[in-house]
Amino acid sequence: MNLDRQSSHRLSYAKSLADSVGFDLLGTQLGWDLELALKAALEAGAVFPVGTDPMSIFRSTLQASICDIEADKRGLLFQRFLRDGPYEGEGDSPLDLYDKRLTERETASAITFIYSFMVNSFKGAITELLAAAACQQLMREPRFADTLPPSTRLFVGDAVMVNRALGKNKAKGADLHFLVIDGHESEAPCVTVAGVGEVKSGHKSSGAIVAQLEKHILRAKRGIRVSGVDYSGSQVRLGRRPDGRIIRISIQPSDWPLPRTLRFETTTGKRRLVLDPPTPPLNEDHITPMNEDCWHISLRWSKEALAAAAYEMTFWYMEKVGEIIYTKKGDEPDPKPAEWGEMTPAEAGQNAIKMMLYYAIRPYAVKAKEETLSEGEARIMQKAIALYNSYGFGYALGMNFRNKAGRREMLWPEDLDEIAANGRNKDGCRIR
Repeated sequence: MNLDRQSSHRLSYAKSLADSVGFDLLGTQLGWDLELALKAALEAGAVFPVGTDPMSIFRSTLQASICDIEADKRGLLFQRFLRDGPYEGEGDSPLDLYDKRLTERETASAITFIYSFMVNSFKGAITELLAAAACQQLMREPRFADTLPPSTRLFVGDAVMVNRALGKNKAKGADLHFLVIDGHESEAPCVTVAGVGEVKSGHKSSGAIVAQLEKHILRAKRGIRVSGVDYSGSQVRLGRRPDGRIIRISIQPSDWPLPRTLRFETTTGKRRLVLDPPTPPLNEDHITPMNEDCWHISLRWSKEALAAAAYEMTFWYMEKVGEIIYTKKGDEPDPKPAEWGEMTPAEAGQNAIKMMLYYAIRPYAVKAKEETLSEGEARIMQKAIALYNSYGFGYALGMNFRNKAGRREMLWPEDLDEIAANGRNKDGCRIR
């Protein structure tokens, strides 16, 4: 399959996945908040790369994240991890399974890909959409609005692309641009960059964000593309007239933690774990003027809440990949293991990731007991445990189940019973 066909297939597949879900993929309250936020941003005139209504914008954003995951060279490695995984036995892999299981290095790469790239792709996309609505709220702030021309509009994400220093291809610029487009004062139209915004879904120092914003401003001077229309460097004005200042805005999630409480309920004879839903303590985003030209926005949704939603999105994606890997094709044998016979392909996909993570953790656990675990191996082990626990018990509990030394440990149902009764398990591990 050539590259054009691969890209077309990838785009079609990502679109079919994105079009199969709605805002409830994010959970009831976050999904509802995001839908309302996008609606408010659109009503105020914000311009998004694709879509003119909240659902189409959400789905196109989700589609873009899936395309990024599929296009990464580790995307196929992830699929192999889900289908074949590392060697499931103890000790070295037998020779007859050498090419049928992932090596330790491949396994480590797949785990890092899930933990970092996949999760961050979804988390960053959702944070950027929430930030767009927050910036529209900022534009109604009198102290801010008075510094911008009345015709200023907010452009989100790839609605604005910048010229590269070399070559003709475009590159991503700032996450958010406040632009004034003017085609009347001169023969050639021009665009004024009145402000730029940078969105971070995790922790980043204010100094680092400001430095990144300065780079975005300089890149904009090379020339930009706004909603498909190109403006050369000579058509781009930096700063508001007459003083030439540019507003700089940093946007980050807030810091409140997810609830750590847990309880069990029994329905139709089955006992299940119930977690309290995340509830933001504030009703709106918090806007802080840093100085005359710099503002900071703390979103009402926190880093932990957005990370938890991103983990659920990756788990959903694994379900969809499982539907491809574990669906029986024609007269071929059922690709599911015999003991999974009652599972649907989607259930098999979600079961597979937990099983493969368990197999991946075992050799690291043996080395840890023998005190031969290197620092690099310890980091991979901690990532694998975080994924395994979070997919089994939710992000709030799974990510934060730690031993006395502060390291993550594998979480089991009996641990939750002990923690519910005593605040810790028999080994002293707690939900921190």
